Amino acid sequence: MVGFFIKKAFFDGWDNLISLILLNLGYVAILGLGYLVLNAMEQSLLLGFFTLVVWVVIFQVYSGAVSFFSTHLVFYKRPEIRELLEEGKRALKYVPLISAISVMLIMVAFLVMPFYLASPGLFSLFSASLIFWASIFMSMVLMYYFPVASQLKDRPAKVLKKSSLIVLDNFGFSFFLLFYTAINSVLSILTAFLIPGYASILMSHQVALRLRMFKYDYLEEHPNTSRRDIPWDALLFDEREKVGPRSIRGMIFPWKD
Repeated sequence: MVGFFIKKAFFDGWDNLISLILLNLGYVAILGLGYLVLNAMEQSLLLGFFTLVVWVVIFQVYSGAVSFFSTHLVFYKRPEIRELLEEGKRALKYVPLISAISVMLIMVAFLVMPFYLASPGLFSLFSASLIFWASIFMSMVLMYYFPVASQLKDRPAKVLKKSSLIVLDNFGFSFFLLFYTAINSVLSILTAFLIPGYASILMSHQVALRLRMFKYDYLEEHPNTSRRDIPWDALLFDEREKVGPRSIRGMIFPWKD
């Protein structure tokens, strides 16, 4: 299942490369605005915090639009870039909650964690460890937030709850998805955030949820089935047919495939 996830995420990105690069240009502009946050923090901590909140909201508004837009790509549709605005309107109601959590995680990473790590004593070390793993868990939850919102369509609080349950039920895969996201983030830095870029990362989160939903649809029809007995090969048969027997070698040298 993990292998097919990587393959589908890669080729979905390749098939929509131009659209994703255009979407990533928006992230380049937003990351450029991040310098305003740094400058504001040098002047005043309060001004810096206010600027950070505004920047996070802008980032999540755009991310919601991009993630909802990429849902169509994952389902093998070909929307036009101009549909991004409409998808942004649909995603808007989910932005306040994820923005608040994102600001909290940033504050934890840059203020709370350094405070406990700098404090001596076993209690400080235990607190730092607890906060670290709680932040890791919440980061995994947020990866599913927009995909659940766009694919399952529920209220923000319910979306967050469902995202949390998905992580708890698929902890190993979710931890891998977080690692996969981190690797792609590093690779994006090397290409000035254009390839794969954050748009591709958000699309991979949509792919992850789509593939996981095959399991839940199957369990709904077969409630007595053990989770260890999920017939992934059968469930993913149509998806594999849609992706096709492609390879990276065949993509670069199609005449040799």
